[in-house]
Amino acid sequence: MTAKRSRFVWAAGAATVLATAATVLPAAALDGGDAPAQLNFTAKIAIGEKTACTGTLVDPQWVLTAKSCFTTAGISDTGRPAVATTVTVGRTDLTQTGGSVQQALALVPHADRDLVLVRLSTRVPGSVAVPVRVATTAATAGEQLTKAGFGRTKTEWVPNKLHSGTFTVASTTGTDVNLDGSDTATVCQGDAGGPALRTVNGTPELVAVGSRSWQGGCLGIDPAETRTNAVDTRVDGLAGWVKEIVSREKVTPADIDGDGKDDLVLQRIDGAVVVHRNLGSSFGAGTVMSNGWGRFLTGDDMGRLYFADITGDGKDDLIVHGTDGNISVRKNMGTYFDGGTHWSTGWGRFVNGTDLGRLYFADITGDGKDDLIVHGTDGNIAVRKNMGTYFDGGTHWSTGWGRFVTGTDLGRLYFADITGDGKADLIVHGTDGNIAVRKNMGTYFDGGTHWSTGWGRFVTGSDMGRLRFGDTTGDGKADMYVHVIGNGEVSVRKNMGTYFDGGTLMVTL
Repeated sequence: MTAKRSRFVWAAGAATVLATAATVLPAAALDGGDAPAQLNFTAKIAIGEKTACTGTLVDPQWVLTAKSCFTTAGISDTGRPAVATTVTVGRTDLTQTGGSVQQALALVPHADRDLVLVRLSTRVPGSVAVPVRVATTAATAGEQLTKAGFGRTKTEWVPNKLHSGTFTVASTTGTDVNLDGSDTATVCQGDAGGPALRTVNGTPELVAVGSRSWQGGCLGIDPAETRTNAVDTRVDGLAGWVKEIVSREKVTPADIDGDGKDDLVLQRIDGAVVVHRNLGSSFGAGTVMSNGWGRFLTGDDMGRLYFADITGDGKDDLIVHGTDGNISVRKNMGTYFDGGTHWSTGWGRFVNGTDLGRLYFADITGDGKDDLIVHGTDGNIAVRKNMGTYFDGGTHWSTGWGRFVTGTDLGRLYFADITGDGKADLIVHGTDGNIAVRKNMGTYFDGGTHWSTGWGRFVTGSDMGRLRFGDTTGDGKADMYVHVIGNGEVSVRKNMGTYFDGGTLMVTL
């Protein structure tokens, strides 16, 4: 058994070496026949000039494939592909036109499985391909799964058509599915990362992703090798992981150009800060204003970013809050942010909200410069006034908000000028779906007024989406931004004085 296992691992490694001279890595179906058009969520992934794999569209902007596909090409320190990576999805015949062909922007590997999520440049329209559902139950011994891939066949070195075949589950482990192939179904180079699918009530679902195989019968393999069994990586139960990765990208209303109307800032997972200008009835195409912030998305790595007008010039600056506790302000220079100036220290336990608390930035005093708001897990809210080059020692404003820090308990807080008096108010977003506005009274927030309901699935940002508040219309009163993660739509619900209107779609990210 030891010798057999060793040979199997060596075979997978040999395929990787071959990829540097030919086209691919291990993958899916020899002579299984051309795949049906319904499998058009299957993607061809070209990694540089010499490597190719197969993947599966699991979200309109994300493809799931094998992490081992990038062993040779590598993943850069920024999370971007180390070499140009092109993804074709929605086209089962590569000689035809149509589908979506685009560059991969970022790679997010799974911590302990041979899996990586590939972030596409743009969303794949539903008319081109519909993402496949991730299975919730594991494969069982004897179950038959359909595998698909763009890899070699028995007779073709670089096929132009997607192929599929039927494999039988031999057994499963905690992370893998062991598959038995046949004379007409084996996993070849180029099929790595390809889907293993079952059909439930007429709908395909992704059970596993191709990882390695013996490649018996594949073109270019020793004819003496007849074994067709393979190992796939289990994905059942990982829908939550996929959704968490997808939801990491954040939008923030911020007046970048200083025209009095908030633009839309997207923190992209590849570390880019992308500004979508406010055009009145829509947000324009994005422009990258800064790069290198991939480890500042969640607050769990190197820190967190905020956007607020610290200098008082009417243009929002970039605030960097590091896990080292330092806060620095990178001034908005119109088309970029400068190198930054240190403003405060000692906030290392306030980055992700799960330790001592969370920070916010908004103009509480009404002097045109955003202040630092400290929301502690003890429930207290203190305002540290912006003094021009630092924040003061703080003044207590409110208490009782200990269960609103992370968003996973009773709700979440925001700060924005809802009433239009130039001073930011406190917005309470409960997990019950209600939104209340507590007016800024100069030294405290009042008891609150109900403004909207039905937003219970927008609190954490990892369910249906996220809410943000900013002045889109330029009337001095903050409106409500609704970012739906599933379709990428950002709508703005205008502030009507005591409620928000039905909303206008402004951009699809």
